[in-house]
Amino acid sequence: MWHHPEAHPGEFLRTRFLEPLGLSASALAAGCQMPRSRVSDILAGKRSISADTAHRLGLFFRMEPEQWLALQSDWDLSRVTIDAEILPLDPPGFLLGPLGATPLPSRRPQRPTLSAPRGHSPQPRQPAVHAEVRYPDGTRALVVK
Repeated sequence: MWHHPEAHPGEFLRTRFLEPLGLSASALAAGCQMPRSRVSDILAGKRSISADTAHRLGLFFRMEPEQWLALQSDWDLSRVTIDAEILPLDPPGFLLGPLGATPLPSRRPQRPTLSAPRGHSPQPRQPAVHAEVRYPDGTRALVVK
């Protein structure tokens, strides 16, 4: 959310960049190669910082464009009123998040049930017979015959 003393990202731009650096709106517009009207509207709080503007400001001030977009989106979200009529979706068996709806794995997998067909009795297993083998390097191993 918007946690800055400035009223708008345009005012943030003016008070934290233009005034300390002694830049005018015309100088910023020329440096960023965008219309002066766009800069004036942003500084007046009449226009949002778009992705294109964020990219240009990022290049001019040697910052990441995402920082300018984050300022704008924080300000936009702080102005939204929440409608109490919206109920959050809570689908059983799914986790909702930034990656989408992810199915939750069951806590305990189902154990397979083994059963012999009717009329057949299981054959008893024969015990395995092992023999010791010696290798030329002196190691030994048990092998099933």
